[in-house]
Amino acid sequence: MCSALAGRAHCIMRDLCARRSFDAPVALVVAHPDDETIGLGPLLKLLRGAHAVHLTDGARRDVRCVRAAGFRNSEDHAKARATELARVLDLVNIRAERRHSFPIGDQDAFRHMPTIAAALGAYFETQRIEAVFTHPYEGGHLDHDACACAVAMACARMEHRGLHPPVVMEMAFYYESEHGLVTQRFAEQGDDDVEIAFNQAEALIRDQMLAAHASQTAILGLFREPVARLRPAPQYDFRRPPNRGHIFYQRFIEDVTPADWLKAAHDAYGWLHNPQEH
Repeated sequence: MCSALAGRAHCIMRDLCARRSFDAPVALVVAHPDDETIGLGPLLKLLRGAHAVHLTDGARRDVRCVRAAGFRNSEDHAKARATELARVLDLVNIRAERRHSFPIGDQDAFRHMPTIAAALGAYFETQRIEAVFTHPYEGGHLDHDACACAVAMACARMEHRGLHPPVVMEMAFYYESEHGLVTQRFAEQGDDDVEIAFNQAEALIRDQMLAAHASQTAILGLFREPVARLRPAPQYDFRRPPNRGHIFYQRFIEDVTPADWLKAAHDAYGWLHNPQEH
């Protein structure tokens, strides 16, 4: 990230630390319903011009997984998660016209990165988005990595067209360490990281947000620390493995290999340089 964008990121993060509201249009771009709660939680109320963009509907397309989650089919699962998300976004005052979700299934976003990047770039341009909050590229979840890549490609394409892209900041989610899963931390911590501990009122709102995602109760139990951690997004080469090759999602996704990700990443870079071919 160039120094001007990094400086802008630090200004926004300082405003959040000081609990100063931010009226300019910003976009929360995340992979799943509930990622907004893990990443920023009650701080979203300070972003008065916030748009919420979710790259998947959070529902698996594998009927066995859907039924294991207690639903008859993917459509029912997606509807339930959409209802939960609507309640959460109501809590933090994000208006309906500023909400957008892609009709993509859980674990499938990486298959659509050029399409997603093109749509995000158009959205950032038409809505005059000044800042984006998104995922780091850390191998925690396949959709998280796809989201990080799509946002980076969208912003890079805007630069190629002579436009000013939004400043991108990352929120801490989870990653695989040598000792197991680590939540609400960045895999590589640095001086630019900002930690914002929630006060009592904010912690209560976050608890309400977590409770609203009732279908995700078991998973969200891993994210109970009342804090948000942010940083300016670094530059990544998405054609290289994240997190020194420690990839958590390979524990539970058997049908996606590192070669599959590499091909998808090359396709995303191909779109960046030759969008007319995609």
